[in-house]
Amino acid sequence: MARPVDADSARTYDSIVRAALDVLDEAGLPERLSMRKVAAAAEVSPGTIQYYFGSKTDLLEACLDGYYQRLTATAGQLTSTMHEREGAALVEHVARSLFRFARRERALIKLRMATNAQRGELHPNRQPEFLGSMIVEAAKSFAPHITVDQLHARLAIQSMSSIMARMALLTDSELECLTDATGDDGWAQVEEYVAQAAVRLLCPAG
Repeated sequence: MARPVDADSARTYDSIVRAALDVLDEAGLPERLSMRKVAAAAEVSPGTIQYYFGSKTDLLEACLDGYYQRLTATAGQLTSTMHEREGAALVEHVARSLFRFARRERALIKLRMATNAQRGELHPNRQPEFLGSMIVEAAKSFAPHITVDQLHARLAIQSMSSIMARMALLTDSELECLTDATGDDGWAQVEEYVAQAAVRLLCPAG
């Protein structure tokens, strides 16, 4: 989402986003987000929020900008180090790294999944990059190391993204039910599954 260029406008924009994230943390679900509470927390009028964001949907997407920036940076770092590993070892390393990223981003992944469910799709403004160019480039980067064609690779990458997002949101009770373990032991088992699932999808003959 575009942000204002003017310094004062940028500060106001960022203040509103930070306030919205705090209010969301208390509200739990995006549909419970109170714009009046956001305005009060940011010390601005409801009209100011309307001026910068237009709608609650736009504000929620702005709350996710930081997540997408960090995701893009993480993907870039992984791509730059792909030469250090080959084949299944590379796929496993990338899967583990992205799953750990997902666990660190649990709050915003939960928001992403909730807003997707409300809309019925990823926000159209996000689709060209995060369902298009980013996945296409990832599939191309993997090409020398995997045993599936590019379309299969793109679908597999998106499948793993969905798996990682849901697995990263497991509650303690869900984790114990699935793995018969708790805490670090349970999470280690889930990470191992995620890594091996990625290998099976991208290197099925490996």
